[in-house]
Amino acid sequence: MPLIPTALSAQAKAKAASVTVSGQKLPGIVDSIASAVSAYVLGSAQVQGTNVVLGPGSGTFTGRISGLSVSTMSNLMRISAATAGFSGRDLGKLFDSIAFGVVQSLRQTIAQGTVIGGGPGSGQSRIYALVPKAMQAQIMAALAGRTLIGSKTSDLIKAISFGICNHILQNATIITTCIGVAAGPPVGPITIPAAPGTGKLV
Repeated sequence: MPLIPTALSAQAKAKAASVTVSGQKLPGIVDSIASAVSAYVLGSAQVQGTNVVLGPGSGTFTGRISGLSVSTMSNLMRISAATAGFSGRDLGKLFDSIAFGVVQSLRQTIAQGTVIGGGPGSGQSRIYALVPKAMQAQIMAALAGRTLIGSKTSDLIKAISFGICNHILQNATIITTCIGVAAGPPVGPITIPAAPGTGKLV
């Protein structure tokens, strides 16, 4: 399943309702964040890793994201918000809700890519190239389109972007399954212990 904005938003809203976070502007804010985060992550994230495969040959890999924690992502948002001088129980609940939606959606997202020099096997990849300031700008643009900008909006979105990007970069791992064709005798098949893989989230 790809990273779908409506699914991310629905999960975040359901979590917010379960912890009694509400407000007239909340649905629009969550929808804007979900749309911008989904577009930014799918458009910018790069998947890179190494694989133990049979080769020489060519192949592709797929995998799902693991290693993400709602509480860790939310706590990173809290840390960033605290440096900007604002906090609060409801703010923490909002961070929990956004983090829940992002983490649950990312756990269903698939990584796909190409294995260089090898065919069937397995490996591990990480996610790179996410920049909090770039995500913040995309979310702010989505909020501006709904006229949901306030005096502290920039600091709020900065904290959310900081938590999402840094948690993914630091903790997300992808166990890859590689498929493809390895050369036969006399050149192969041989085990290639560190075949690079590059790809994207889809």
